[in-house]
Amino acid sequence: MESCPVYLDPEKLPSPMVRSASDVILNVDPFNQTTEKLKSGSDIVSKMIEDEKDYSIYSKCAAEFIAVLLFVYIGSMQAAGGGDGVLHAAFAHGVAIFVLAATFGGVSGAHINPAVTFGIALCGRISPIHAVCYIASQLLGSVFGALLVRISLHYKAYFAIGAGATLCGRGVGWQEGLTAEIVTTYILVQTVLLCAVDTDKNRLAPLAIGFSLIIEILAAGAISGASMNPARSFGPNIMGQFFLKPENLDSLYMFWNYHWIYYVGPVIGAFIAAGVYRLFFARDYRVLA
Repeated sequence: MESCPVYLDPEKLPSPMVRSASDVILNVDPFNQTTEKLKSGSDIVSKMIEDEKDYSIYSKCAAEFIAVLLFVYIGSMQAAGGGDGVLHAAFAHGVAIFVLAATFGGVSGAHINPAVTFGIALCGRISPIHAVCYIASQLLGSVFGALLVRISLHYKAYFAIGAGATLCGRGVGWQEGLTAEIVTTYILVQTVLLCAVDTDKNRLAPLAIGFSLIIEILAAGAISGASMNPARSFGPNIMGQFFLKPENLDSLYMFWNYHWIYYVGPVIGAFIAAGVYRLFFARDYRVLA
């Protein structure tokens, strides 16, 4: 007669954390073994963290260069696709900054904007030397991004988008354009400082920064182009000067005459944002505690 296989009742199995007679005889303590395994695992994790090499200034500058290059390229090329004007530009720039911030945030902090770098430097979160290196990389990336735009488009389309430059709306004076750049840059830099710089626990920082860009372009895109970023404006104007015919260049409204507002406005906006942050909102060294 065949014997049925015996299946052990799981409820009657000895717990691995209960010392059996064999453990006592062999002088084996499962509690100690478990503790040793946990310690060994934590030691391995600690060793991996220690072995993780921090990014050098060269890697950080490379990240800023590539991020701005892609941002200028996307921001300029979206206009060639037509769409619905400001709304199209707002979502293209906002989603682009979200993706780039999430991609390069762990390398350089993903400033992607000299005004943001300036604001962070004023708050003492980046050294002046590194800030200068960042800004140089961003401006250089802007030039190469604008050059890729020209290579990607035939002349008629390139002129139709104004070389990808950020320009004031027809009839808008420099006062209106400058004010728009100051206010929108203030909002952007404030978002970066409070969502990303002040804490490393906010996982939604790239999304918040991207959405801030969207609402700012929706608000001021028809006034100043809502650049908020000297690097976004620098490269397209340089390349436009080289590649646009003189008669076409002259037909673009205030192509160079108002170009200065895209530097002065963001610097003032970043300065105000950094000042307000230091006075009221800084987590560790605010002036008015």
